[in-house]
Amino acid sequence: MENTLNAFLRGIIEAATEFLPVSSTGHLFLFSYFFPFQNLSVSHEDFEDLFDIFIQTGAIFSVVVLYYKTFLEHFKSAIQFGFKKTNDPSGYHFYLNLFIGILPILLLGFLFKTQLNQIKLKPDLLLILGCSWLIGGILMVFVERKHLDESSGKMIGLKEALIVGLLQCFALIPGVSRSAATIISARTLGVSKKDSAEFSFFLAIPVLSLAGLYKLYKHRAILNSETIGLLFFGSIISFVICYFIIKLFMAFIRRRSFISFGVYRILLGILVILYFFRTE
Repeated sequence: MENTLNAFLRGIIEAATEFLPVSSTGHLFLFSYFFPFQNLSVSHEDFEDLFDIFIQTGAIFSVVVLYYKTFLEHFKSAIQFGFKKTNDPSGYHFYLNLFIGILPILLLGFLFKTQLNQIKLKPDLLLILGCSWLIGGILMVFVERKHLDESSGKMIGLKEALIVGLLQCFALIPGVSRSAATIISARTLGVSKKDSAEFSFFLAIPVLSLAGLYKLYKHRAILNSETIGLLFFGSIISFVICYFIIKLFMAFIRRRSFISFGVYRILLGILVILYFFRTE
């Protein structure tokens, strides 16, 4: 497959799966397993490692564009609260919750970065992906069936942010899905579908931005006109499509639960596990 087409398809996959609870990284790993980049002028493994993480920045910018008013209003409120011009702490709590929510995964990701960098090269990668999709799907269906009534949805507080942040660390395992880990944990705590999804979106911005910058710095030696062009092309595709995917996703969960995503994960997990054992 020609590399520009490959980057285009990966951008679509990233956009379609980043904020859905199905694991964008897992889908990109699965795609690259069958359709890796070909005939690059740099290390194939290094570019694969960089590309699949860096194009997440495109998806992140779509959240920033869609929710910039929310971030701006909370920022103004936090500043006013800090200078004691208002007694409303909502803006301050908004950013404090985000900080508490991202801290565990950033610390764990830093401590185990060497091991995490090797996961994609493991011979049993497909088995890891399949089991993650399957187990996560079963959990999602179970949790959603328990929380179909949204009448008493909790707000995200410090306790909820910490628990969601801790459970988000499971997303370091390919196929688990950062979105799934945060949404399932928030739903288990009684948070509404809308607030669970949006908190997951907001947590993604610092987490994925720092991951993308880290990979960019780590693989800075392979940056040239060819690789930079593919990186930005994939990111732009991801940004444009993800903008609409988020809108569709939020409209979908206003009417329906996350159960359909759980069923999708279960079916995909079973197929990938069966393929793994068939090829062994």
